Amino acid sequence: MTSRVKSPVRWDDVDIGDAVELRRNGRTAFSGLVDDRTDDGDVVWVTAPAGGRRLFHIADGFDLAGVPA
Repeated sequence: MTSRVKSPVRWDDVDIGDAVELRRNGRTAFSGLVDDRTDDGDVVWVTAPAGGRRLFHIADGFDLAGVPA
């Protein structure tokens, strides 16, 4: 059974186009814009400003935080 990771922002509360940071152990591991997400919010795809797109699952151990515009 996979345990859910508690994030400052619930992953289903972010929308496509939102600026986010994915953090692990208090350090930013990846940041960018939400490109897509599953309806339940368990998976998000984030594109970096310099290019590249990564998929993150809520059980991967990252905290997802919205970044103020």
